[in-house]
Amino acid sequence: MPVGEYVSPDGQLKFIVTCPDGDWTIGFDGYPWHTHGSVLAALTGQDEVVAVERLLADLIGNVSVITLARRAGKLVDIWVTDDPAKDLSSCKEYGSAEDTVEFRLWNGTSVKI
Repeated sequence: MPVGEYVSPDGQLKFIVTCPDGDWTIGFDGYPWHTHGSVLAALTGQDEVVAVERLLADLIGNVSVITLARRAGKLVDIWVTDDPAKDLSSCKEYGSAEDTVEFRLWNGTSVKI
């Protein structure tokens, strides 16, 4: 089972996987974005455990792109993105002049969009 804390190789990110009372909850420690195994299962058609394991494997295997959202230079949210270009466009369209997004992989490699 993937329950636990996962720290990126550069020490900048901590990803938490919990399953209190059978409710898989996953997200980055200290930030609002999170999702649930039931949501992943509904989106993928997989069993919850398999869906959580797949997201985790893609994240720590440097397959998934991570969005870091900043406001006035302060990190305010982190999430696993399905569409980095859409995240960038949304930030420009709906965010303030102080809002920025950047993209990276788990290992710290910057992703240019």
